[in-house]
Amino acid sequence: MTGAPSPTLEHLREAAEAAWLWDGQRSRIVWANQAAIAYFGGQSLFDLIDRPFDMQEPGVEQLAGLWHSLRQGEVQLCLLHFPSLGAQAPLTCKCTVHALTDGRAGLLVTATGTVAAEADALQTDLAGAFDLLPTPAALIGTNGGLRHLNKAALQLLVPAQRGNLGALLGDDASAQDILTRLDQAGTISLIRSVAFAIGHRDLRITARKLTGSNHALLLLDDITERRALETQLAVNPVRTVPRPAIAPADADAPDRASQETAVSPKPEPATKTAPQPRRKLSHIPDIVRNHIDRLPEPVLIAKEGGLLYANPAACQLLGHASAEDALNDQLLNERFGTLDKTLPATDIKVSSGASIRLIAHMSLLPWLNGPARQFLLEPAAAQAPPARVRESAPESVIAAPPQEVASSAEAPLPEADQELRAILDTAADGIITLDAQLRIHTFSAGAEAIFGYRIAEVAGKPFADLIAAESRKVLREYLAALQGPGLASLFNDGREVTAIVKQGGTVPLFLTLGKLQAVKSQAAFCAVVRDITQWKKTETELRQAKETAEATSRQKSEFLARISHELRTPLNAIMGFSEVMRLQRFGRIENEKYRGYVNDIHASGGHLLSLINDLLDLSKVEAGKLELNFTSVNLDDVTEHAMKMLQEQATSARVVLRKALPPELPNVVADLRSMRQIMLNLLSNAVKFTDPGGQVIVSAQVTPAGELKLRVKDTGIGMDAEQLREALEPFRRVTTEGRDAQGTGLGLPLTKALAEANRAQFSISSEPRKGTLAEITFPTTRVLAE
Repeated sequence: MTGAPSPTLEHLREAAEAAWLWDGQRSRIVWANQAAIAYFGGQSLFDLIDRPFDMQEPGVEQLAGLWHSLRQGEVQLCLLHFPSLGAQAPLTCKCTVHALTDGRAGLLVTATGTVAAEADALQTDLAGAFDLLPTPAALIGTNGGLRHLNKAALQLLVPAQRGNLGALLGDDASAQDILTRLDQAGTISLIRSVAFAIGHRDLRITARKLTGSNHALLLLDDITERRALETQLAVNPVRTVPRPAIAPADADAPDRASQETAVSPKPEPATKTAPQPRRKLSHIPDIVRNHIDRLPEPVLIAKEGGLLYANPAACQLLGHASAEDALNDQLLNERFGTLDKTLPATDIKVSSGASIRLIAHMSLLPWLNGPARQFLLEPAAAQAPPARVRESAPESVIAAPPQEVASSAEAPLPEADQELRAILDTAADGIITLDAQLRIHTFSAGAEAIFGYRIAEVAGKPFADLIAAESRKVLREYLAALQGPGLASLFNDGREVTAIVKQGGTVPLFLTLGKLQAVKSQAAFCAVVRDITQWKKTETELRQAKETAEATSRQKSEFLARISHELRTPLNAIMGFSEVMRLQRFGRIENEKYRGYVNDIHASGGHLLSLINDLLDLSKVEAGKLELNFTSVNLDDVTEHAMKMLQEQATSARVVLRKALPPELPNVVADLRSMRQIMLNLLSNAVKFTDPGGQVIVSAQVTPAGELKLRVKDTGIGMDAEQLREALEPFRRVTTEGRDAQGTGLGLPLTKALAEANRAQFSISSEPRKGTLAEITFPTTRVLAE
């Protein structure tokens, strides 16, 4: 649409509606009235000039499109929404093309205050409905940024996960894969395990592109409990262990194979052995014995020399009343004491004289003083290896059908347990599980290496016994915070504690304690400990190095302040008296040599004073204590001031000073005093090292990117690359043919330091006999627009 001519900035300056000038090429605001400054949350125009904008924000995307499509004189009415400002409703604005100070096309945006009430109400209702969705949901942009999250998503995600899809998943590569698949398919659904403050949760992530929009809808469905229930039902079905057929040694009694209960009366054993001393059951930690006793499958544990243990199911199967009776069965000890492989279907004889046809599946099991061999016994009639159930299921669960038992037995759990144990043992950190009373349940190899204890020594003992007395209060407070209702239970950032080790002494640890979500697990907490001895040592060294550097810097500053005061007092007297003598205020000096000496004294004093001032300024910049007053600085005035001060010196050296600044050069945000010193240093060096008849030119330019470059070019003797490096080092003076002018060696280093203190970039290039070019570049955020 076309409308009335574009209003001037002067008319909009005091307008009640927000108005601002948008630089579409650099995506920033270059002018705004007071209403716009308040709308964008600033206090002055400088706040808006420095403010970065996200190119994916809806309002910025619309402005970018209008900047490309609008023609001169055309007025477009649009709704601009800036969620980063916290605005709930979009702002109705008129947009038109407006020229910037450097001639480029900008966009003048003026709020009208007229919003389509029906559309606004509909948008508000839709936003409210989105927020009320019970499933966590978010809108994502084409780059994966999370644009808007509903209340359920805000409750689920911590602030660090609300930025983009990569931060949510903790993996940028997975996020990029999802975005690529979404762009190709339109709708995707996948399951990912995501780490939250409350632990890892399984999410079904569904993403669907929105028609006619650059955004997509992201649904995050928490399926952790459902998957855990499915896994429990699939892996831990309740089943009945079939009774094996037991045949007596006497073949004339076949009917005994069908008996349901205990073993028949003992016949005379086939072979007689010498009496052996009765073996006692060795001490086995409760945590190990209870775990084996709960298994419904018959299990024997053996090492070289005989049996170590038999669980109740094995005792019942083999006809023994207790594990100690099984350990004293000579025939079983002979069969399994040296067996080191899986035993196929074989008739196993026991001391009672019975013969049982069994399959024994062998696997290695971690044990005290080295690994032991675990044998899972299975009646030979069953073809599939027995599945191992971790814990008995509730009585209300009905036994699984035979086909489900067979499928669950395809992956026996002992090997899986060993693999998981091996994975945990490879971690350098110690991983410890604790019960509800904080007693030690399991102890990884990393924990054994840190504390010096083996699992058998600490199983069942309080975890607090391993923590030094001064750190036990920290442990109690940490546990209380995890169990409390506050935010500390969600934002688990760990604690530093001191641990007691078996070898004696203490070590610093970083402890992370978290709740376990498994319902039937005996462990209630998982503790991860990391030895931070080296970190503490490095931290101490860094702190000492920092304190030493600060003390050295402080001593240097104090020395410079003190010595400058001590030098300036007599130096001012020397320069004052030499000035009186040079001007012959109290009578004429007849001797010509005396007059020359007085001039030399005055010049040397001025040189020394300049050296002291430069040295102090350089030290202040390095220490970060140079006080700068940032204001709007006119570079034309700065250049004119410096040229007037050096005009006499240039005339004496027969060097031409020229200024070539554009008439509409914008101001910059800088410190006026330091900018004058920078220009004086650059022009003084240029005049000093330019031969008679040469010239020094000051110019400036605004680049297409919006940066402002201030240049000082001379036609002097120049420098090569090595000389240029020396010139930028403090107290280094380049000595070559034709370079006999005096200097302090601080001009260029001080100029570079002052330019960087003004947030500008300093660069210099030179070539022998072709002159030198010094360039100061102000970034776009420091360049002002009229």
